[in-house]
Amino acid sequence: MRLDPPLHSVVQVPDLRFGAAPTIDPAPGIDPAGDAKALISSRTRSPAQEAIPGTIVYYREDSGRRHFLRLPDVWNGSLVVAGTPATRSEFANDAIWSDFALARGYAFASSNKGIRFNVILEAADETASPRSVYPIPFGAPGFEDGTKVLRFGVLDPRAIRIEEWNEDFRHLIEFARDVLRLRRDALPHRTYAVGLSNGGAQVRAALERFPELLDGGVEYAGVRWTPERSFLDILPPFLAAMPAYIQSGFTDPVAKRTIEGLGFPADVLQPENVAHPSLWCDWYSNAPPFYNDLMMFVYPLLIDPEASAYLGEAPVLPNAEDPRRLPGVVSGKGLVRPEFRAAYVPSRRAREAIRAFAHSGGIERPLISLAGTKDVLITPEFHAIGYAKSVADAGRAHLHRLYLVENGTHVDTFADFGYGLQAQLPFAWAAFDELVRTVEMGDLRGVGTTKRVVSPTEIGSGVGA
Repeated sequence: MRLDPPLHSVVQVPDLRFGAAPTIDPAPGIDPAGDAKALISSRTRSPAQEAIPGTIVYYREDSGRRHFLRLPDVWNGSLVVAGTPATRSEFANDAIWSDFALARGYAFASSNKGIRFNVILEAADETASPRSVYPIPFGAPGFEDGTKVLRFGVLDPRAIRIEEWNEDFRHLIEFARDVLRLRRDALPHRTYAVGLSNGGAQVRAALERFPELLDGGVEYAGVRWTPERSFLDILPPFLAAMPAYIQSGFTDPVAKRTIEGLGFPADVLQPENVAHPSLWCDWYSNAPPFYNDLMMFVYPLLIDPEASAYLGEAPVLPNAEDPRRLPGVVSGKGLVRPEFRAAYVPSRRAREAIRAFAHSGGIERPLISLAGTKDVLITPEFHAIGYAKSVADAGRAHLHRLYLVENGTHVDTFADFGYGLQAQLPFAWAAFDELVRTVEMGDLRGVGTTKRVVSPTEIGSGVGA
């Protein structure tokens, strides 16, 4: 069974769980199952161990916006809406949030943020979009010849701005409420927002901008945006320092001081592990999709009116010294070239553009935040601890808790690489249960605090410092 509606469809299914519920068919740049699997550790067991019968309501517009709602037959009367991480599909949350919510009886809704497709891998000499493709500069397995590029749905055929993502989240909540009113003759008793990374940024924005639609939220590894500083300022010096660090065998003291001075957690080395010798290196060049470098291609082009890129005719010339981990020579102009990404500084117009979706900290409903102490992409010092400070500065500390997960990282799949890392998702699930206790039982323990935790059992227990 598949979902293939011209506008919308309603499908009754015997099981709503990830892997059993129908999705749309895979297509270029759209991989529903792959999006979900990319965000969860292989060691994390689904909290939904029995079939959950129910209804799927799926909606899409010609503009590219797609929403769905999963409604279990045994509904608890409340709703969970999920912000979508990265630029993935509406099914990206299936493994991390959908099963969890459905197993507890919640209706569950998610969206693609209006982005038609995530990313398409194609040959450099066949692309029709030389101004919006990322030439892969690292020779990781499968990319050794330097001829592949990535084309992003968030940039092509037009930029889908971050302020549009936040407005889409409002539309998602309203869509879910309308469906529940029509199908169950009732609005949800409670509505909770959850999200990872860019999805976490959506949760923060919703609680600041349209809190009347929500009762509270949980976000982990959430992105923080301010005009004065963002990862557009933090990541380029990291990119600039990494080649020398790699060439030194992960020992260069100047590069190390530079990167740690930016607020990055200390590197973790595994000299005996040839595949994964350095946590910093994995986030830079050793593990596709080369997150830290890739971000500095996509987001300046998305945000900065003065940023540009143009792919040249020649493919990438791999680095002769270490093609897997060091950037090759790229033909072209602007941000297609690794050295330009490493030297990027946001323009004045970029900072003005960020004001349209910047976070203020002025949340109006309870929020529980989590961040991994080993997050090498969305660094906790700026994104999580900095956001907690902005919440306090806005006079809303009584609505906020922050948990720093010891050895948690940004994407839980990286926990499978070793390094002593642990998955953050079980902590996020525990935080959701704490949010429900806060909203529905008035449990206010720990509000206004930041705590380090090593086990999900410590969430809400008052343990930590």
